[in-house]
Amino acid sequence: MVGARFTSFLVKVASRCNLDCEYCYVYHHADQSWRSLPRLLSGDNQAEFVCRLAEYAKEVELEHCLVIFHGGEPLLLGASELSAFAKAIRAALEPATRVDFGLQTNGLLLTEDAIDILKSENIAISLSLDGPREVNDRHRVTRKGRSSFVRTMKALKLLNEHRSIFAGVIAVIDPHFAPSELLAFFAEHKVPRLDFLLPDANHLRQPPFREQDPDIFSAWLKQAFDTWFDEYSTLPIRTFDALLDAAAGLPSRTDAFGLGDVSLLTIETDGSYHDLDVLKITRDGATSLGEDLANTSVAAIAASPAIEAHRGLLRKEGLSDTCQKCVEVDICGGGSLPHRYGSNGFRNPTVYCGEMQSLIAHIRQRLAKALGSSEGERRDIGLPSFSLEEFELAETSPACVSGLVDSAGAAQSRELSDLVERLRADSLIDEEVATKFRMLDEQEVRKVSLRPATVAWTRAMWAAIAKRPVFSVDGSPLTPTAGELVGFLTSSESGIEIAQDDEWLRKPFGTAIAFEPPDVSLNAQALVDHALAIIHQWRPAIATEIVSICRSIQLVRDPGAHPDKIVSFSDNTVPGALYVSVTKAEGFIDAYDLADSLVHEYRHQKLYLLERLFPMVQPNSLKVVSPWRQDLRPPSGLLHAIFVFVELRRFWQHVRDRGPARLHNRAINQLADTDRHLAVGMETLMGCPLTEAGRTLAQVLDRARVT
Repeated sequence: MVGARFTSFLVKVASRCNLDCEYCYVYHHADQSWRSLPRLLSGDNQAEFVCRLAEYAKEVELEHCLVIFHGGEPLLLGASELSAFAKAIRAALEPATRVDFGLQTNGLLLTEDAIDILKSENIAISLSLDGPREVNDRHRVTRKGRSSFVRTMKALKLLNEHRSIFAGVIAVIDPHFAPSELLAFFAEHKVPRLDFLLPDANHLRQPPFREQDPDIFSAWLKQAFDTWFDEYSTLPIRTFDALLDAAAGLPSRTDAFGLGDVSLLTIETDGSYHDLDVLKITRDGATSLGEDLANTSVAAIAASPAIEAHRGLLRKEGLSDTCQKCVEVDICGGGSLPHRYGSNGFRNPTVYCGEMQSLIAHIRQRLAKALGSSEGERRDIGLPSFSLEEFELAETSPACVSGLVDSAGAAQSRELSDLVERLRADSLIDEEVATKFRMLDEQEVRKVSLRPATVAWTRAMWAAIAKRPVFSVDGSPLTPTAGELVGFLTSSESGIEIAQDDEWLRKPFGTAIAFEPPDVSLNAQALVDHALAIIHQWRPAIATEIVSICRSIQLVRDPGAHPDKIVSFSDNTVPGALYVSVTKAEGFIDAYDLADSLVHEYRHQKLYLLERLFPMVQPNSLKVVSPWRQDLRPPSGLLHAIFVFVELRRFWQHVRDRGPARLHNRAINQLADTDRHLAVGMETLMGCPLTEAGRTLAQVLDRARVT
């Protein structure tokens, strides 16, 4: 078995701290090894780490990694020393491996000068702060028991003045304080991202306060989620975002939930290798891997029995029997590993199992209510209110597709409106621009917000506000600017825009895709019109549906593909945009091939609309064989392929029966390949973890593929 692949490295540059937080896993739990560790990471160990990391990055061809400076309090090492350390790491790894840096601090040593120094190496700073003074000072005090609040708030103010490196705030939950008070506090101070953490606990050391009130954390979490969902949903909160995604059938984006793999390695101040740092809450020496930088490579640690044992605990078969039988296992994944620990090791549900089950059920109810479903509905949010058989066929789908488009338009209008208000509040746009937006009526806002380029820019801007990096397909960073809003407000195009020169229709793909120059696009207009006419002649309902769902056709070529290869794609980051090639080596492609590409990508967009509200696949990490692709695909990708080729099968039947004679034999061959692939793909899909809606749609497609 291939060893773990480390992509994150938590470097403990200091083993001491200038605060004495009573819940800290380093100083107030089972492992007390900090007492015998050097106070700071020495220059020699820093240099050794640089060499080992560079060696590992080259060996495994690491394209990107994250180095987190941690402690104790990492600023005890000094901002200049941290900056020099980061510079040495970059020099050794880049450009072959891109390195991002993070710093977790209590803020007491953060000054304007320190921020300037850290900013010079683009070290993102995350601040520990539990909330207003009464909340924060209940647990986060100095070693002499004094308040830390004033100095921490000074750090928060400084970070808000340097938001380009402000990664967010981490807060540990005290269930005695109202969630509404905390959320109002953090929203008022405009934190870019918030992580609410449950106090570290396990089965040998139960969560605080729960003995007196068994439901204290469950009640707090549900109240906090409701307040966030109803009033502060634009404030990114990792736990809630992850659970909301998972409940909607999307992959979890945090290591606190869901099954996964080991990707993080810890380095202590003595240069020794360690496993996940929070495992210190379980027993003395729990994190030690028994090797150090001087004697052992990172690759050797990645393949070590200890890391392999940890990996096994993150697989479904490594969970307790209770977890393996639980209906929520694909979301919770057994919970955080340290929280599973008991007298029998880690084969237990998380000590917060009751809280997680209660919160997940509550989120499902809120989602069902928000989507107009009855409370207590089935766990996959249930079937759509319309017939999926009607949805699949363009002639019977206008009403349900119109409803899905309206829903998407309303959501995107709210997202854009909230963004404009946030940009205005942060003084990132002029009041004049905000006023211009407010003067748009509901239909005008919807028209602007539904343009694919607007959607792509809006999502990128929200990510930028939350300090979440956004990259194009080729790995280049995407850097949206608030000033680009003006361009969207002054655009008044309607219908399908063909070869529109809009950066945000093209930026998400970097240099991976080449866009045809204006002269080629102009000459291709007649070809595009011909292809659309072919579709209309075949089935007017599909031509109508393409116009209702899609708003842009971009003309592309793949620089790395054979000149004769016909390329097309679509992506839900730019919903409503179809990317198709119109040329090959000897000139323009056949209009029927372009019609095939347009139908292909429109079907992806149609299914994206449905999936936005009704997940088709249950949360899973499965990869399956798709007969149309050489690489393994997630089940959702296979479902998309079948949904597309069921319609293309109808198209090529039309070409065989009523198309030009020159394409008759090709249509026959195309249909034979499609029928064979659909049969194989459908058999595989039926064995995948589909939701009830997904299984119903699969059955509809299974019937359609043989008619």
